[in-house]
Amino acid sequence: MSGRWLAGLAALALLSVAGAPAAVRGTQAGIYTAEQAEQGARIYAVQCAMCHGARLEGAVEVPELVGKFMANWADRPLGDLSDYIARAMPQMAPGTLAPEDNARVVAFILRANGAPAGNRALPSEPAALRRLTFDPAKAGS
Repeated sequence: MSGRWLAGLAALALLSVAGAPAAVRGTQAGIYTAEQAEQGARIYAVQCAMCHGARLEGAVEVPELVGKFMANWADRPLGDLSDYIARAMPQMAPGTLAPEDNARVVAFILRANGAPAGNRALPSEPAALRRLTFDPAKAGS
């Protein structure tokens, strides 16, 4: 076999790996950091708690963000929630949270619902968030 043929084969192998879709990871895989969730708790206290409650319990017309919330989002991409927050929250000033703050709030919600922290921060990029899903293993607990 020629060196050129082997180089072409190696390039083809690299392209096939690079072009392969990234594996989907669930919320039980430690997809946020404890620090990120703590930052999210501070943002939540100022921007979200007035409607969703200090303990994420919701109110009559405002959904809770714990318990049944996770069951409702099971197997859906985290990007869906992040997109919704970016468009519609906080209610008094929709769309004013920076993408990094949206990710921090989502990390806080995950922690409040029992998802474990990991050593990598939850990304704020929509494409990356679409590869992460709410894990049904703990949904609704």
